[in-house]
Amino acid sequence: MNPSERTDKLIAGLTDWRGKAFAGVRKSILAADPEHPAVLGGNIGRPLIDELPALTPDHRVVIELSELQIPTLSRGTTVGVFTNVTADHLDRHGSLEAYQAVKRRLAELVSPDGALVLNVDDPVVASFGSAAPVPAISYTTGRPRAGGLGLDDGWIVARDVPRLGLAGGGHATTLEGGRVVALEDLAIPGGHNVSNALAAVAVGLLFGIQPVALRVAVRAFRGVEHRLETVAVVDGVRFVNDSQGTQPDAVIAALRAFEPPIVLIAGGRDKGVDLSGLALEVGRRAAAAVVIGESGPDLAAQFAAAGLARIERAPDLDSAVRTAAELAREAMAATSSAGSTVLLSPAAASFDMFTDYAERGRTFKASVARLAAEAGGAAE
Repeated sequence: MNPSERTDKLIAGLTDWRGKAFAGVRKSILAADPEHPAVLGGNIGRPLIDELPALTPDHRVVIELSELQIPTLSRGTTVGVFTNVTADHLDRHGSLEAYQAVKRRLAELVSPDGALVLNVDDPVVASFGSAAPVPAISYTTGRPRAGGLGLDDGWIVARDVPRLGLAGGGHATTLEGGRVVALEDLAIPGGHNVSNALAAVAVGLLFGIQPVALRVAVRAFRGVEHRLETVAVVDGVRFVNDSQGTQPDAVIAALRAFEPPIVLIAGGRDKGVDLSGLALEVGRRAAAAVVIGESGPDLAAQFAAAGLARIERAPDLDSAVRTAAELAREAMAATSSAGSTVLLSPAAASFDMFTDYAERGRTFKASVARLAAEAGGAAE
């Protein structure tokens, strides 16, 4: 069996900053079908080449693709999923238009018997439906369109979503009124993860996964490492590892996922994107910030201009964790809050201080573990 036969037409592709959490829940949902083992890999620190010897035509493979990987594709995926496309990696692509064109390439390569899953709340993604002659399943946090998914009365609902031919064709099965998954089933924080869940459920329906199995999978999914990952709670301070938050929209979503007071740890190698919108959100949502790395001085200036009163600089991540913990405790006392959050969401690449985002996240977690040990095992 050659490599292309191993994966055949059971590959899903997806893109942009929401992709990591989406990839995880997508794999969890497909794993609900015992006849088709699910494998996750790609731009999440797990190369799929390592899985190739074990793959069979029965496998369903979830690939989280970066803009670097898409131009290397020689064939399309069965399902191409686009969560959002915003400004990122402009230091590499030179313009937003060039970056968007690379992303659109995945839509153009989707297999003729496959489908696109598109977030129509994102105007760039919504425009990709014309890029490929395959069905486009839309999803939105509003009411669903015909042939798509949306929200209604606390539920993810579907309207006449088709199954793929390889899953038997016809319309996907739903509960009464098109209901599929209750929003209260979601165990991961953040409004953006509601949108991620819509995308993942859409893929599950395309592959014929039944609503009961979808609900079980969604309830069981607790997130992925380095993306809104709660590491510990120490003396009322929650420490969250969002090392994959390298792009401003991702950091904004992370800030909105938790109740104040929040202390943000940010900084690293600048990616050449506009951070003014992020600075405004930091000014609104954060009690304080600790900046690190090459972009630390610029972030500090932008955060201060946006009205953030308390900003500290740290020479390394371990020092940043300790400073942020002190600031979080001060913020709790000042606001009489029962808890606070220290959020590592850098809004920058890691390469000035670390080999990649994963090393940065692991370093953060190790620092938190030391802090918890010093606190007498007070981590929850």
